[in-house]
Amino acid sequence: MKKAMKKLMAALLAVAMVCAMAIPAFAAGGATTGSITIDKAVKGETYTIYKMFDLNSYDPTADTYSYTVDSNWKAFFATGAAGANYITLDANGHPTWVSGAKADEFAQKALAWAKTQPAITTAATSQAAGSTTVTFSNLALGYYLVDTSLGVLCGLDTTAPNVTIEEKNEVPTIEKKVKDSNDNWVDENTAKIGDTVEYKAVITVKTANTNYVMHDTMTNGLTFNKNSVKVTVDGADVPATKYTLSTPGTKGGTFSIAFDNNYIASLSANTKIEVTYNAVVNEKAKIDPDANENEAYLTFGNSQETAHDKTYTYLYQFDLIKYSGSTKKLLGGAQFKLYDAETGGNEIKLVKNEDDTYRVATATETPVAYIETVAGKTVKISGLDKKVYYLEETVPPAGYNGLTQRVKVDLSTGSKKVPTGFLSNGTYDESIASSIGGVAVVNNAGTTLPGTGGIGTTIFYVIGGGLMVAAAILLITKKRM
Repeated sequence: MKKAMKKLMAALLAVAMVCAMAIPAFAAGGATTGSITIDKAVKGETYTIYKMFDLNSYDPTADTYSYTVDSNWKAFFATGAAGANYITLDANGHPTWVSGAKADEFAQKALAWAKTQPAITTAATSQAAGSTTVTFSNLALGYYLVDTSLGVLCGLDTTAPNVTIEEKNEVPTIEKKVKDSNDNWVDENTAKIGDTVEYKAVITVKTANTNYVMHDTMTNGLTFNKNSVKVTVDGADVPATKYTLSTPGTKGGTFSIAFDNNYIASLSANTKIEVTYNAVVNEKAKIDPDANENEAYLTFGNSQETAHDKTYTYLYQFDLIKYSGSTKKLLGGAQFKLYDAETGGNEIKLVKNEDDTYRVATATETPVAYIETVAGKTVKISGLDKKVYYLEETVPPAGYNGLTQRVKVDLSTGSKKVPTGFLSNGTYDESIASSIGGVAVVNNAGTTLPGTGGIGTTIFYVIGGGLMVAAAILLITKKRM
């Protein structure tokens, strides 16, 4: 029987388990109690030990020992129960390891069963890590199952009454990306108001596998689409029963996804969970140089956090400078429409703000019919993507010739803004155009042509009449002489 006990312990101690570890604390040199010290513990996490077997005797010279099952664990090893696939008990309750059984599976099954048994959980001992070391002292000698709130196992370092084991947890990670206009997943992208922005978060599962909750927070310029959330592993949908979606999030964010512990534990380390979702850019969106952020992070164990990962979405604007080619004054009364092509294309619908600026309209807003310039001022148009647009002048300023083709607005290099104060006098100087920025559109005054009844013919009548009067006076004067 002692030989069987030795084989049992050798089998269990040969494997570093995935979510728990059975640890022997036994008598040597007359010791009556033992201790288990956990090194590299994670501060804030809870460590729990369950005594599975009682130690009856131990011979340090022969390296043999005898165990009997703890009374609370007998049902786990009963015929047909989960534990019987790994350990069988003789009539006196002595364990024998089942040939070919896997020690890591045994630990997982034992831990899952223990948490459903009030008698076992009541007898268990727990400690929260206040530092990187946790010690359980004055333990009755026996064989213990060690669990952590991270759901990871500890590796065995020694086989003495005072056992030191090392926390072997691996922290899960999360990576956040946003899709750009080329369908690439990147850290930042560009958009305009009304566009749908697609996001992807990839969670890499590690041996720390309990209480996985993904948290996501969007700035006010992004409207989250709850129905867009999709969770997959290796391209296959994860059943909705394996996670819970909360909006708003459980920590005040936009949303959170809490994963079922048993589901996460069933995944092998380095499995990648992919979460995709989208949001619509709304009227509260920030404009370049400010970004519309989307932040994601993962909590696990007792609220341990991964690093926070962010994506950035940028929107752009331009200042329209409408001026006279002769006087250089900023002209009012010109009307424009904005398009996404040099000819034809789609009109960019806009709304007018109270400060006479314009921005891209949302799907539910009623757009204005046109952009109208104001004398002495520039006109700001915002909420645009980082691309090329075109202005079409539909009505020129009074007394000025209209434009015959659309004016290019190139935002591919960023916003085109006029610095504050540059045009405060209401005129535009082309000589410093490169330093001003904005989009300058010039109109020239129309040429005045003569017309019927106008000054063009009247002046001839006036001159002719004058000449006739002068001739008459000269004639009369000569006759008198």
